[in-house]
This record gives sequence, structure tokens and C-alpha cells, in this order.
Amino acid sequence: MTSGKAVMPIGRWYAYAAALAAVALLLAVSAGCAPSPRGSGPEEPRAEKGVIDLTEWPWDEEGTVPLDGEWNFRWLERAQKATEDSSYRDTTLNMPGTWGATEPGDGKELDDIGYGIYRLTILHRPMNEMMAIRLPNISTSYELYIGGKLVHSRGHPDIDERLSIPHQVPATVHFSAPGDRTELKLVVANYDHRHGGIRTSIVMGTSEQIQRLQLRHAAQQLIIMGCLLMIGFYHLGLYILRRKETANVLFSLLCLCVGLRTGLIGEGFIVRWLQGMSWETAIRLEYAAFVMAAWAGFGYFCKMYPIELKKVWFKAATGCGAVLILVAAVVPPLSFTSWLIVNQLYVLLFSGRALAGLVAAAHRKREGAVLALIGVAGLVVTIVNDILFYNGWSRSIDLLPFGLLFLIVMNSFIISRRFSLTYDRAEQLSAQLIEWNSSLENRIEERTEELRRSYVTLEEAKTELERIEQARTRLVSNISHDLRTPITLLRGYLEALRDDVISEPEQRDKTIRSMLSKVDGLNSLIQDLFDLSLLEARRLELTLENIPLSYWQERITEQYGLEMQSKGILFSCEIIGEAADTLVAVDVRQMDRVFANLLYNAIRYTPEGGEIALTLRTLPESGRVEILVADSGPGIEPADVPRVFDRYYRKNHSRSSGSGGGGLGLAISKEIVDLHGGRIDVRNSEGGGCVFRIELPVRL
Repeated sequence: MTSGKAVMPIGRWYAYAAALAAVALLLAVSAGCAPSPRGSGPEEPRAEKGVIDLTEWPWDEEGTVPLDGEWNFRWLERAQKATEDSSYRDTTLNMPGTWGATEPGDGKELDDIGYGIYRLTILHRPMNEMMAIRLPNISTSYELYIGGKLVHSRGHPDIDERLSIPHQVPATVHFSAPGDRTELKLVVANYDHRHGGIRTSIVMGTSEQIQRLQLRHAAQQLIIMGCLLMIGFYHLGLYILRRKETANVLFSLLCLCVGLRTGLIGEGFIVRWLQGMSWETAIRLEYAAFVMAAWAGFGYFCKMYPIELKKVWFKAATGCGAVLILVAAVVPPLSFTSWLIVNQLYVLLFSGRALAGLVAAAHRKREGAVLALIGVAGLVVTIVNDILFYNGWSRSIDLLPFGLLFLIVMNSFIISRRFSLTYDRAEQLSAQLIEWNSSLENRIEERTEELRRSYVTLEEAKTELERIEQARTRLVSNISHDLRTPITLLRGYLEALRDDVISEPEQRDKTIRSMLSKVDGLNSLIQDLFDLSLLEARRLELTLENIPLSYWQERITEQYGLEMQSKGILFSCEIIGEAADTLVAVDVRQMDRVFANLLYNAIRYTPEGGEIALTLRTLPESGRVEILVADSGPGIEPADVPRVFDRYYRKNHSRSSGSGGGGLGLAISKEIVDLHGGRIDVRNSEGGGCVFRIELPVRL
């Protein structure tokens, strides 16, 4: 007995457990990109008017500190060509922030294209150990001076954009700080990207602390990139082994493209590895991989759930993606990076369509749809986060690789669940196969016995067909004889009339009457054959009337009583019991033929002084009427009893072949009774003679 509480389906429990496991893994992997947890120590200091005071900062307890706040800023816009200091605009600028999205201290907006100099004075106590600064990706080239000395650069920033060389890779700079202040000067130039400036914080700490921070970020990105590349090559291998599974190659492209993009941004491992790769090549590959990943991901789910995601959507995604990739390949970086919103709308549109399709698939309980929906929902959240981050609308980190890793984990649960179901089915099939093998011998014996019985049945049917064919042949012979005899007589009479052999009028009239009698016999025989064919084909339509048994008794007595008396036969027609008002639905004309055939058959074999009795009664237990026609004649030979009603059976000793009859009367009677939903049979009486028995359904 089960309780009344609803039980959650196993598939849904599996989906929730998989989602929780995937979230836990994602949080564990992404923990390295979050800042170190702060205790209840002092609040992080911020720069004000180009000065940040770190003299009271507990380096050992609190660790690294971001150099955020108000830096002194000297700006030269792109339109200015002067090279002297008087041409610059001195103000302050909050860090971090891109130029176009950050309002300077003087309130005048900045352009994202230009040349700027950041200055910051760091007040600190004398440090005996080496210090370090962690520099993020800065758009798009910079030089760092510490204490007036150039210590590091990426690319070459220059007032003249023709001489500026872009390059973006994070860096760590180590320096000594024996005094109580350190002067930072950061020269930044951007003429090639839609956003200029510093998007994320510059972090300062001891060399050991910065080294740990760098290793943590590098390890986190290497893990993400390695996972994506391995999963991508794994699915590519699956596609090579089974070319029909095109979903595998699309998922492989999704992983490889996001892995490529991960290696180009952040720590820039691919750029570091391929030292000859220019910044322009890297940015083109990054944008192309971004679009390609969105296209491959959408195509993957179109292949997995083709009913919910029609081909027309995949064709639209292919066309739009091809245009965006072509733009990234041929248009200058400043132009296509300025149109990033188009790429982002492309990704949002088809991500939303995939999400809607998966919702429909989950509602229809498609296999793995719930897990896929959870994975895509997580991926869409990270996509939205990255759009806000790269447009400068929020301070966050690049989470797209983590979202894809989350989707991969959910997809791995889908694959494992499919494998599990496949193994279950294989085990079930194996068990069934063992069972079938064990019972195969018994089944073979059963089939052999069935074949033997079928063979016996076929032999019996063959014998019966041969018997029927013989009976049909005899019947045709008899009918031919019955037709030929009166025709021969008719021919003789006609020739005698023609040759005036019969010339007397009285003899001529007698001959004509005899001829007419023979013609009536021929017509009767032909009509019987025609009626039998209609009855056999069930094409005879009955005109049913509700007749009480009392009416039937009177009708039969009236029709046959005097004729029986004239032949010296004692005839009785009685109703047994209280059945006079019982109704039967019959075609009166057709049933008259049945009684005529039975009674004349009885008259033919009942000698003078014999007896014919017709009785009618009801059978309450079966809801039928029983009619018995009994005679005191010689009866039927036992061997002929089963064949009396055969359509093609005729035997000289059989009761069905009366003198001059065609042997069709009883066959026609049986067909008529069957057509009324009744049945007819015959048996020999113990005292001599035979009894024909008819059963008809009572009219309720």
C-alpha cells in the first residue's frame, strides 16, 4: 500500500542532483578568480587626488590591496597633435574604468581613443622585502614607470597613433620600496579598440603574495582551458568514429572555440605561447571564436531537439554568424570592436531561442531536456554577465568559460544517464535472450506439434474438399439428368405433334398438359438453384414479421391438413405448454418453403396409414423456439445423417433425394434457417422414422 504523498520521479531527482553537483564543481573551480576573503580588519584604502596611503596597511594579515580610487590623469585626445606639456589636459580619473565610461574630475567627458598618463603616489612604510604590482589587460598599450624609471611595457604607446603598437597581456612587476613613498606613472595609448583605459583593478602586494595571485589565476584559466579543449577533442573523436552523429562535432566546436577564446583573453596563454602573434590577429580570432561558439552551441541543441528547434532557425544562425565572422576577418579592429553589441545581440537572440526550445522539450519530457535546460540557463546567465562586464556596465570577471564548463558538466550527466539506460536495456535484452534460449527447445517442440496438427488439419480439409468435389460432381450429374429427362420428353412430344402422330384433340390436350408439367418442374429446379446461390452468398434479404406461434399452427394446419388426410396420413400440429402467444421474427414466405420441404419430404417417405407430427414449444433457458417435424417412415441411414444438409451431397438412399427431386430442398432449408439466426438438425427416432428439429430465437 502506498501513501497519499506525491513521489517525485526518479528522472527529476537525477536532474536536481546533477545540477547541485555541477554548481558545486563550478564554485570550486571559480573560487580562484574571487578576491581573497577579508577578515574584520581595516577597510581597503582608496586613492584620493593621486595619493593612496598604505602606511597602516597590514600586509601580512590582509594581503594584497587594489590601487583603486582617484589617480592624477593627464589626457591628450586623438585630435590633438601638439607634443608639449601645455597641450595636455590635467585632471583626475577614478580607477578602474574605461575612458568613455568614467567621468574625470573636471567633468569633461573622455573619448575612448587617445593618449593618457596616470600618476599615483603610494605612501607606505619602508619595506624590507620585494614588492610587486599585478597589471591586468590594458587597452591597448602601456608603459609603467616606478620612481621615474621605465620598468615594464606592453606594445608601444605613442602620441602619434601611427607609431603606437597595441599589445594586451597581463604582467607582474617586482620592485623594491626602501623608502616611505613610491611614484607610479602609467602611460596608456589606445587607437585600435572600442574601449581605452584600465577595466580591472591594479593590485599591489608583496612579491610572494602577487606570485600566489598570479599562479591562482593562471591555474584557474589553465584548468578551464584544458577541460574545454579535452572535451572538445573527445567529442571530435566521437564524430570521427560515428559520422552520423553531427551533434558531436557541433559540441566539439563549441568547446574548442570557447577554449580558444579563453586562451586569447585573461592571462593570454596562446599569445604568450605564439610569440609572433600580433594583437590584431588575436583580437580577430577572439571575436570570430565568440560568434563561432554561439553558432555551434545553438546548432548542437537544434540537432538534439529538432522538433522544438526547427532547421530554419539553424539556417538563420548560420547566415548571421558567417556575416559576423567575415566582418571580424576583414574590417579594422576599431570598427568591429565598436560593433560588439551586434555580436552580443546575436548571441542573446539564439541563446534565448535555445532556452525556449529546451523549455518546450522539458515540458514534453524529452530525454535529457531538463539537464540541458539547467545547463543552458547557467550559460545564459554568464553570457549576460560578460556582456555587462565588457560594455563597462558592471564590475565583474569573465564568466563565460565557467558557464560553458557548467553546461559541459550537465551534458556529461546527460551522456552518463544515456549510457546507464543503454546498459539497463542491454542487461534486460541479455536476460530475455537467456530466457528465450532456455525455452527455445520447448518452443520448437510446440511449433513442431502445431505443424503436425496443421498438417493433419490440411489432410482432413483435403479429404473434405475431395468429398465435396465428388458430391458436387454427382449433383451436377443428377441435375443434368433431371434436366435432360424432361427435355428429352418435351422433344419427343413436340416431334410427335409436328409429325401428326398425336392427332386426336383429347390426346393432344393431354400431351400439352404433360409438357407444361415438365416445364414447371424445370422452372422449379432452376429456381431452387438460383435461390441456393443467393442464400450461400447471403444476398437474400429477409422481410421479417413478428408472428405468434398460434398463427403459425393455424397456417400449417390449413395448408397441409387436407392433403395429408387425402394421402391417408395422420397429421397433427400442436403447441406444447403456454407458448401460443410467443413471437418469432421470421420471413413468412421463406419459412413456408422450409416447412414445405420438410413436410413433403416426410410425406414422400411416410407410408399410407403412417403419422406425421409437428410440435412447437419454447425453451426458456435459451430464449428460443423449438419446432419438431417427426414422421414414421424408414428413417435415415446413420452414415448419411451428417450429410443430409450438404449442398452438393446426394445419395440414392438418402432422405434428401426424393423421387424426381434435385436434392436441394434440405440444403435450401438449412440456409434459410441459418439466415434467421437459428439452426436445424436431424436424428432418427427410436421407434422408427426421423425427426427434423429447428430452433429460432424468440422475439423479445
